[in-house]
Amino acid sequence: TTEIYTLSLHDALPICAYLNAALALGDVRIENGNVVGDNGPYNDQIYYGMSSSYAQINYSGGTFFVESREGYSMSNHPVSMVSWYGATAFAEYYGWRLPTEWEWQAVADYDGSYTYGCGTGIDQGKANYYDSGYANPLNLSSTPYTSPVDYYPPYGYGLHDMAGNVWEWTSSCYDTDCSGGYRVLRGGSWGNIDVSCAVTFRRNNYPIGMFGGFGFRVCR
Repeated sequence: TTEIYTLSLHDALPICAYLNAALALGDVRIENGNVVGDNGPYNDQIYYGMSSSYAQINYSGGTFFVESREGYSMSNHPVSMVSWYGATAFAEYYGWRLPTEWEWQAVADYDGSYTYGCGTGIDQGKANYYDSGYANPLNLSSTPYTSPVDYYPPYGYGLHDMAGNVWEWTSSCYDTDCSGGYRVLRGGSWGNIDVSCAVTFRRNNYPIGMFGGFGFRVCR
């Protein structure tokens, strides 16, 4: 049985703690304002797009820290601007891993009856997504319009945000033979319409991809 974890594991705060630990170990470096792998299989790959205005984690005085926006700490918001490399490195550091897309879907559709990770239907009272306008539950003045991971009710197996908020990297290749190099993301984000939030919808991007709506969750 695969246990899919949410809690605080894909929040900005534990990512920040990981980056500080990895920096101390020499596993990452800062280059052109971004966090880059400095050892191991993902050496020289960008882990975190810290130079982007969408980033919630910054660096000053030798320490990574979680930013605040308009009076809200981003500590309990899902991390965004993280690449597949960064998500994978974080998971491996703690002995976790990214779920396959089919593990992700098996959890998101609960007993097979769910159309979305929040049930058979979706609305902005259930998930953070775009429906004739952004949900933007905290009324932030600029994107990304993420919400705290426990802002919306849990569904299915008691998990939050299996629909909307941020896309979630999986370990799966988009092409069956991995020839294209694309990795699969699932779940939709704050900027996507309901169709993209369906449990069967597959999105792909290169593992270096980093956007304000890209995050992840881990399993073991």
